[in-house]
Order: sequence, then structure tokens, then C-alpha cells
Amino acid sequence: METIAQQKQELVRMIESVNNPEILDAVKNLLSDSERDLKIKQKMIFGALRSEEDFKAGRIYTREQVIERTNRMNK
Repeated sequence: METIAQQKQELVRMIESVNNPEILDAVKNLLSDSERDLKIKQKMIFGALRSEEDFKAGRIYTREQVIERTNRMNK
């Protein structure tokens, strides 16, 4: 389990790698709000940062691939 200091370092590293101002604004807004819905905020922040990393790493799907995958899962 990571310490708080390690978690902060990881967040700083992830935020520094983001070049999308919309994601940065979203992270800023989430961190600026009160403590309410902390778990939801955490999921949103980590999801946004993970998405940015996935995009940079080429881990993306076309619309058609998403539809095909969803259809297979629903069978």
C-alpha cells in the first residue's frame, strides 16, 4: 500500500504529463471542491489521468471496435 507521500508524488507525475487543459481544469475543480463525494472525485480524477495515459500509449478503440466489443459482451 502506498503512503500518502507516494500517492501525492504519483499524482504530481501524472498531472505533469497531462497537456489537455480541459483535463487539468477538471482535476483542479475536483480538488477545489469540499470533501463531499470524495470517492466519486477520486474515480473521476484517476479515470481522466488514466485515459490521458492510455491515449498517449495508443490504447484506444475506434467507435466500431467499441460497438463490436459491446455486442459480444451482451450475448
